[in-house]
Amino acid sequence: MKRNEIEEKYKWDLNKIYENKEAFLNDFQEVKNELPKIEEYKGKFLENSNIFIEFMNLLEKINRKMEKMYTFTHLAVDVEPENSEMQALNADILGLSEQMASMTVFIDLEILKNEEKAKKILEDERCKKYTNMINHVLRTKPHVLSDETEEVLAKASGVLGASYKTYSNLRPEFEPVIIDGKEHFLNEETVKEFYKNPNEEVRKQAYEKLNKEYKKFANVYASTLEGTMKKDAFYSKIRNFKTPLEASVFGDEVSEDLFYKVLKAANETYHQYYLDYLDVVKKLMNKETLQVWDLRYPIVKEPEKKYTLDDSFELIYKATKNFGPEYKEILQKAKEERWIDYMPHEGKRHGAYSSGCFDTAPYILTSFMGDVESIFTLIHELGHSAHSYLSNHNQEYISSDYRIFVAEVASTVNENLLLHLLIQNSTNNDEKKYLLFKKLDEFIGCCYRQPFFAEFENILHEKAAKNEGLSNQTITDIYEELSNKYYGGKVNLHKYTKYTCYGVPHFYYNYYVYKYTVGMCISSVIAKRVFDGDKKQIEKYLNFLKSGSTKSPVELLTEAGVNPLDEQVYKEAFEGFKQDLEEFKKLI
Repeated sequence: MKRNEIEEKYKWDLNKIYENKEAFLNDFQEVKNELPKIEEYKGKFLENSNIFIEFMNLLEKINRKMEKMYTFTHLAVDVEPENSEMQALNADILGLSEQMASMTVFIDLEILKNEEKAKKILEDERCKKYTNMINHVLRTKPHVLSDETEEVLAKASGVLGASYKTYSNLRPEFEPVIIDGKEHFLNEETVKEFYKNPNEEVRKQAYEKLNKEYKKFANVYASTLEGTMKKDAFYSKIRNFKTPLEASVFGDEVSEDLFYKVLKAANETYHQYYLDYLDVVKKLMNKETLQVWDLRYPIVKEPEKKYTLDDSFELIYKATKNFGPEYKEILQKAKEERWIDYMPHEGKRHGAYSSGCFDTAPYILTSFMGDVESIFTLIHELGHSAHSYLSNHNQEYISSDYRIFVAEVASTVNENLLLHLLIQNSTNNDEKKYLLFKKLDEFIGCCYRQPFFAEFENILHEKAAKNEGLSNQTITDIYEELSNKYYGGKVNLHKYTKYTCYGVPHFYYNYYVYKYTVGMCISSVIAKRVFDGDKKQIEKYLNFLKSGSTKSPVELLTEAGVNPLDEQVYKEAFEGFKQDLEEFKKLI
């Protein structure tokens, strides 16, 4: 299907951002005219509160226009990649962003050098809203180096980041999967479909052909992974952190304790529940021991039930009804004001996301297929969009943008609410089995698989910090050893299993994966309370959605009713998994 064949009501309305090209170009020219003014404040924006406010207003004006223009162009390009005019405009905006980033480097450095002046400015009532921004800069003081060193590091960033760039540009070509004599295209995305094939030989063939390519380039992958680990270790050491982990969690304003708390819960305290799940899978597949290519096989089939968009929204309204009329109104706006681009078509970017800025709607890209998975994707992205909408409408620009650490809570709370609703209302055993399987499977993906990845990544970082070599042999042996521990002898590893670590891009994201576990544990606890009608929890959660970045992530989540540092959160989440597993076992 081509985009011009889709009805307008199924496409997002970008005219609400800019009515025409002229309006866009007016903003573009205004930003170009305003940018040089930034340098006029160099060395003087902390002289007094009036000058500081002038400067902050200038930065906000420029940033808001740039974010609005970028939102417009990147959304347009994602659905019409052949639109050369939009591609050019998008490139121009990215160029302006780089120029501004370079021009504003002095801001943090001057705040750090003039701490007393910065604190004095905050005494002015008009400047109170900048407290978090300035304090966030000041807390980095022990880790900021001399101007000369910072300049050298800035210039070297491209070289230090070369390993990830090399990894991201590697494009292995996989042999096709042969089914009934016909060739089928294989890559990291299509392999998911092959793993769903009831024919074990197809699953095995896809697994082997995918990971054989990782083995072929193993030394290259090992080099890029080692380079990334050494880069993180280098930055942590030169910036006076004790470990790469401490350097990473510093940015999220959490301690290393949270990381280890998550790993202990998943990899030790509650790991037996995952092994119990594998026993259930073995029973359903009638196997003594599972093979690694069996792990993504859907042991319960998705019901062949189709939903219209109206059906989907009715389910979404019911799932989120305890949030009250204000939340429902946002969901209705998304539908009626065309925030959403629903239909798959030629050239459209795959996947789904919520994207916008302070001065636009939080738009949603998805590919609606009319199945239950499409509804889960839609309610997930609507969770992000509602979070953005509430934050933007209850905070000033400076504190509206919530942190990535809390971003997935709003989306996965919504998914969990929909699961609770569908499971509660299910009168069909097959449908209920599927929904419980989906709930178990998604919890495993976030709360068991990711901590396994996190432990592997941490070991590599620790070795890099000690200047130990990370050869292909070392990396893959560590991964194989952890895999055996993770599966507890219930899954046969393949000779290529140790090379699957090279297909995980998240190992290049500097301790990102454990955040999935934190988000899922928190959201599962919140969703259960909300679904049960806990009014205090609902009020706290809605206030959290409106809070933007007014406080640290841990403070915000604690005020939302769930402290991520409290072990009870993980107990409640993993015990919930165990209860779902017991219910699933009864059904089968």
